Amino acid sequence: MSTPGDPDQRVETTLARTRDLVQSVPYVILATCNGPTVSTRQVQPLSIDDDMAIWVGTSPRSRKVAEITDTAQATVAVEHFDAFAYASVACDAQLVVDLEERTHRWVEELRPFFPDGPEGDDFVLIRLTPHSIELMDFSMDITPAPYGLVPAVIKRIDGEWRPASHPRGA
Repeated sequence: MSTPGDPDQRVETTLARTRDLVQSVPYVILATCNGPTVSTRQVQPLSIDDDMAIWVGTSPRSRKVAEITDTAQATVAVEHFDAFAYASVACDAQLVVDLEERTHRWVEELRPFFPDGPEGDDFVLIRLTPHSIELMDFSMDITPAPYGLVPAVIKRIDGEWRPASHPRGA
């Protein structure tokens, strides 16, 4: 992917590698905004759907829930140190309180944080639906020109993923 190549293949490669990165690490960084302040924290992705939606569990009383309620936006950042790779995934963020969905996404590793499980009133889900992905991965040669200075970028436009340019170039 260091050369232009087929646009559809670039999109598929970027989506597949981003999915692999998110699934390869136990935790990602979730960034939200509180006015001019960016808040970041480590979260555990519970799953990633075919449409690339990333699911996270949390308390409805958390700062991230308050900030997502205000903005409906968040960014997920993931790094794979050994591959010298990262992805930054800008998302629409939605709180999900549906019990059936909470039960479906529940993992027992969360029980120490949420003793009442998915049925408890202290557990909600955040559905993070990507609309833009930036990816750089030297191990997979995903390094658009100029080499290593800008990431590969794809954006979801009218429901379709398309290659895009980095807004600031090199």
